[in-house]
Amino acid sequence: MTNNPVFHFFHTPGNAGPLVLRMAAAGVFFFHGTQKALGWFGGAGWHGTIETWSSATGFGLPAVVAPLVMILELVICAGLFLGFFTRLAGIGVVLVMSGALFAIGKSSPVFLDLELPLMIWAAGLALFCLGGGALSVDRAISKNLLPVVG
Repeated sequence: MTNNPVFHFFHTPGNAGPLVLRMAAAGVFFFHGTQKALGWFGGAGWHGTIETWSSATGFGLPAVVAPLVMILELVICAGLFLGFFTRLAGIGVVLVMSGALFAIGKSSPVFLDLELPLMIWAAGLALFCLGGGALSVDRAISKNLLPVVG
């Protein structure tokens, strides 16, 4: 066993469980991220999202928050899809979904509205703990490029 923190950051089992979680979360983040940032799939697009989130009738957030979240969602999506910096992407999922849970909980504290964000939050936490799994860049890095230093 090694004490190398870089090795532990990238090390991940080679099973398919984390791969399935990564692809599901990446799909959700791709769909919603491109809705917000690009206006795809019937979304509001970059300016529409900023306007909605910063308006008093929307979330009332500072105008800088929406662009940061949109960029973060797209970066998380890429990281999860590739399995690159999966643990960091998992923490990003937890942060973004914590914000979503807070915002949804304020406007509609019905559990039915919180189920999906809560499941995605849990997937992000699991990916933080497990790493990228099979077919991930993280696994290739830990297996081939990093020495096991004790």
